[in-house]
Amino acid sequence: MTYSELKDLGLDLVQLKQLKRNAQMLIEDIAVDNVSSMSVGSKVTINHRKASGTWTIRKINRKTVIVEQGERRVKSSISLLGAA
Repeated sequence: MTYSELKDLGLDLVQLKQLKRNAQMLIEDIAVDNVSSMSVGSKVTINHRKASGTWTIRKINRKTVIVEQGERRVKSSISLLGAA
């Protein structure tokens, strides 16, 4: 949705804040659903320009995951992960 489309809806500030909260909750729920099918040892990719390639999950926390590629370890947000 573009800025002009949002402006055309005529929502006030409270409604826009609620829309933002709902969108963030939806993104987190989708990310948690994706990770719930993953486990330690699963191969994943990270949607970030500095973390290309396939990574292996080493630890899963509530909102972050520690992944490993060779001897390199990275702490990543769950929302950046995708199945390899």
